[in-house]
Amino acid sequence: GLLGVAFDPNFATNRFVYVYYTATTPTIHNRVSRFTANGNVAVAGSQVVLLNLNTLSSATNHNGGAIHFGNDGKLYVAVGDNAKGSNAQTKTNLLGKILRLNRDGTIPADNPFFGQASGVNRAIWAMGLRNPFTTAFQRSTGRLFINDVGETRWEEINAGVRGANYGWPIVEGKANDSRFKNPLFAYGHGSGVCAITGGAFYESDAFPTQYRGQYFFADFCAGWIRRLNPATAAVTGFATG
Repeated sequence: GLLGVAFDPNFATNRFVYVYYTATTPTIHNRVSRFTANGNVAVAGSQVVLLNLNTLSSATNHNGGAIHFGNDGKLYVAVGDNAKGSNAQTKTNLLGKILRLNRDGTIPADNPFFGQASGVNRAIWAMGLRNPFTTAFQRSTGRLFINDVGETRWEEINAGVRGANYGWPIVEGKANDSRFKNPLFAYGHGSGVCAITGGAFYESDAFPTQYRGQYFFADFCAGWIRRLNPATAAVTGFATG
């Protein structure tokens, strides 16, 4: 399936579109490719495969999917753990991680685990995630927020930090463990809550000024949208129903 799409920062001139999707040959695995756009379709034969991820198990969930360019011009790819929590705590595969790539698919030498991992695993930028299928960058500051869907207890908004380990599957939600970075905000299950879905920084002027710079997020089952103040991590309601 199609998991994520990102436009090149220089799309207006190079027409490059980056796609994170599931490939079926030679094994079922997720892939990051670049295409060249011609209007609203891709130029035939323009696919350039940038990264092939690990072969997937029979599990069909926890693929992650968000891809965005950071303010540093690098491509950030959010990858799920393929429904196997232990994947998130190893540097020998790309699952349960945030990956960071150059625009041509090469791996930046300043990635945090470049000297510890080998091969494509040098693309790992952060780890310890369960299913981060939505992320967002705040363009005015370059901050990255990672929405990680929990298992039975907590939904997380994590501040993206180079080299961070967010603890899954050892911890979920906030924990007193110095090995792991606590989420900026976590909300518990109950009252129809099931999965954090979507997230966006608002940085325009169409809404009243109190909304500028706020982070809006939703839950898949609960039917509400809330906003988080990135400066204080305080959360307030925005819309229901």
